[in-house]
Amino acid sequence: MNIRRFSARDSRSALALVREELGAEAVILSNRRVADGVEVVAACNLEAVEQAAAESERPAAAPPAVENELGMVQLQNELANLRSLLESELQQRNWRDSAAKTPVRATLNQRLARMGFSRALSEGITDALPSSGGLEVLWQRTLAALEARLLTLPDGLPGGTRVVACIGTTGVGKTSTIAKLAGRAALTHGREQVGLITMDQYRIGGQEQLATFAELLDVPLLSVSDGPQLHAALRDFRNRRHIFVDTAGMGQRDPRLLSQIELLRASPIPVSVLAVISASAGVAQTRELVHSLGMQGLSGAIITKLDEAAGLGGILDTLIRAQLPVAYTSSGQRVPDDLQPARAGELIVLAADWLRQRRRADTAPPSRAGITAMAS
Repeated sequence: MNIRRFSARDSRSALALVREELGAEAVILSNRRVADGVEVVAACNLEAVEQAAAESERPAAAPPAVENELGMVQLQNELANLRSLLESELQQRNWRDSAAKTPVRATLNQRLARMGFSRALSEGITDALPSSGGLEVLWQRTLAALEARLLTLPDGLPGGTRVVACIGTTGVGKTSTIAKLAGRAALTHGREQVGLITMDQYRIGGQEQLATFAELLDVPLLSVSDGPQLHAALRDFRNRRHIFVDTAGMGQRDPRLLSQIELLRASPIPVSVLAVISASAGVAQTRELVHSLGMQGLSGAIITKLDEAAGLGGILDTLIRAQLPVAYTSSGQRVPDDLQPARAGELIVLAADWLRQRRRADTAPPSRAGITAMAS
């Protein structure tokens, strides 16, 4: 029986010693960590293992060199521990090798994370990049990949659209967005081709605000509260080319928000429903809104309040993952000037500009006033 102990700095080195001394048929009996590395007990063949195991069961004749280590149950446990140890070391080695080989990719993922993009989307893009290339070259390719994934409606509204409804949570700017859409249509096709409908029966002053816009644009406004009234208003505007419907703003979890979409979907005249999303809103709120409304068949989205946002990546990430196209963007209160058809490239560039501003702010030295304030 040839049972030997081997000590080395790590498991790989210990296994190499076992192979060199006992050959390829050697069997690992046990392993354990010691102060200076790893200690492995091995036998040169299975007969030796079985003999040692049988002898270990005899109370008076257990070999002192291996004692109870040769029990079959303990042998299986030791082998399982060794396998776990080797797998752990292999995973750590692979991680270290990967990190050493792709520091550029790690930097790209960090930038995307700071912009607000999810890990799943970021890694899906960076994993497809070539393994060679400078940081800035690959960064431009990353931004181009984001642009390709962000869907937009180049002409703003889906082709052939007659009726457009805007829906969203409270305070995202739906009413002013409706006014901007109506203003653009009036300038392009004439005010006699535009009609306004409001379904906002909840918010104090909501109808008055849209009525003011309607008076300034010199277009008719009808107020409705249920499905039959909505259908009647659409019939009254049947000779008009563009009809815009304003809905009541509610929380993203309010069931009445979905009931408004159901009324619009039940219309005998097709209605394109656009979700109005504020760029300054929380990402979690936007994601929940898009998820709940998207199941009802949204036609697209309008991003408002770009001038108030501190970042855009989280909003764009939500829209990309939901495959919801962006129809318009808005930044300002001017009607109808502060509303433009969405351009994917411009939105990605804007998101990257915010990242540059954050990085510049992080690296800028504190002002003298700031140092004085910290000292006090």
